[in-house]
Amino acid sequence: MHEPIQVRSTVGAGDSSRSGFLIAHTRGEDAPGCLVQAVAHGSAAAALPGTRMPSLEQTTPEKVTVRQLQL
Repeated sequence: MHEPIQVRSTVGAGDSSRSGFLIAHTRGEDAPGCLVQAVAHGSAAAALPGTRMPSLEQTTPEKVTVRQLQL
């Protein structure tokens, strides 16, 4: 399990998540890859003060784990 981020502001985290998803989708990532980048972008945004949008360099998709649920 990874260390949680220190949340500074959640304003714009959802929009940042959507941006991360669309960036990954544009690059041709599959659904799990898009989800990873969405989580990385949203987390990075929540760790920034105010309403700043994170850059790709500020995201850490390598720290995001996605696993398929068995329903």
